[in-house]
Amino acid sequence: MRRHRVVMVLAGAAAVWCAAPLAVMAAQGAGAVARAGTWRTAIEVPGLGSLNKGGEAQVHSVSCGSAGNCAAGGSYRDSSAGFQAFVVSETNGTWGTAIEVPGSGALNAGGFAGVNSVSCRSAGKCAAGGTYTDGSGHIQAFVASQA
Repeated sequence: MRRHRVVMVLAGAAAVWCAAPLAVMAAQGAGAVARAGTWRTAIEVPGLGSLNKGGEAQVHSVSCGSAGNCAAGGSYRDSSAGFQAFVVSETNGTWGTAIEVPGSGALNAGGFAGVNSVSCRSAGKCAAGGTYTDGSGHIQAFVASQA
């Protein structure tokens, strides 16, 4: 089985930073960070490898509250072949460890969840929204916030 890793790419100019998610990459990869238009070396999303036992992960959205303070969200395939939602935060230019969105596992009885959008007002003040499949097979919406 070929394992897929998720890649994160961040770009920016001067004090303005923006972020762009990438789809699943077929090789081990990660993300690149740019300052003043110069791309930095790509890194794997920290901690996502240990969650992504099914070998398929994607970043769906990235948002930055300020330079070097961002959050990202997406989905990964767990060891039971179900998709789960994850989030990861960057603080002062350092990415933390990706985690399953708190509470989303209990909602996701159907095994298909993911973060669709992340928005950050300021450093450490972000919200994420996405979907999951309930036990009846219906697609439902969830929201989560960071404080």
